[in-house]
Amino acid sequence: MKLVAAVDVGGTSIKSALVDSDLRIIGTATAPTPIADIDGSKTVKAISELLSQLAAPGEIKAVGLAVPGALDEEGGLSRWSGNLQWKNLPIRDLLAREINIPVAFGHDVRTGALAELRSGAAQGVKNAIFIPIGTGIAAALIIDGAIRSSDGFAGEIGHVNIGAPFLCVCGKNGCLEAAASALAISNTYSSATGTTGVSSEEIAQRANTGDLVAQKIWSDAMHSISLACQMLITILAPEVIIFGGGLSQSGNSLLDPIEKELKENLTFQRVPKLVIAHYGAQAGTIGCAMMALDLLASGRN
Repeated sequence: MKLVAAVDVGGTSIKSALVDSDLRIIGTATAPTPIADIDGSKTVKAISELLSQLAAPGEIKAVGLAVPGALDEEGGLSRWSGNLQWKNLPIRDLLAREINIPVAFGHDVRTGALAELRSGAAQGVKNAIFIPIGTGIAAALIIDGAIRSSDGFAGEIGHVNIGAPFLCVCGKNGCLEAAASALAISNTYSSATGTTGVSSEEIAQRANTGDLVAQKIWSDAMHSISLACQMLITILAPEVIIFGGGLSQSGNSLLDPIEKELKENLTFQRVPKLVIAHYGAQAGTIGCAMMALDLLASGRN
């Protein structure tokens, strides 16, 4: 049975998994994402070390690599990633040379959408939006049954201005990502309370048990996400919006306030169903494995 590795480079951590051809996760390994690794060398080394933890040399037949930002997916290039501080970095080829294993390359959000489209919450749906919320926020656009990327630039919903008074990594004020990502929620709570290390999921739990500061921060974040969803709904008319990433672990604490606000504010628009990703926070892992297996099947390795 062929084994592949799924590697998801996030703004906070690099998640990797060993996956078989039936999409069963055999093992996992995680490492912190190197800070300010402008030339990608530290990231490539970190990924190589993770792969050595997952399997013996020669066992991994292909790697599916996903990264955030604006990409040239065909060329293996990260055009821009604010959280990683990359510009025009040929990360796919850098990694392939380091590990001497074929590498399939894609956007972190679109790889998650691939998993949800093939066998998850978007299966059988022609028009959907997949929004994982973690260190950053972006959207994968499923239109007429296919994932659309507009040359790798589409879906950066985290950088629409929703009027919040926060500076974003892109250099602008007011971006959704700076107001409602899991990292932003945690940082805002920390600034307000002086308590560090509280996850967004725990902040949601505290909001549900009467923590007034947590309630305000959570409510503001859900309002920001709702505003972004209203834009997407009005322009793209999805049948379903699928939430993934770390924030999706909050379940109904995430879905209910957004659904309520949409019902209050949408008029003529099609009202989509709001759901949590079938693969949860592992959607990106499964999508990366699918890309790697597709690469092997294509013979372009």
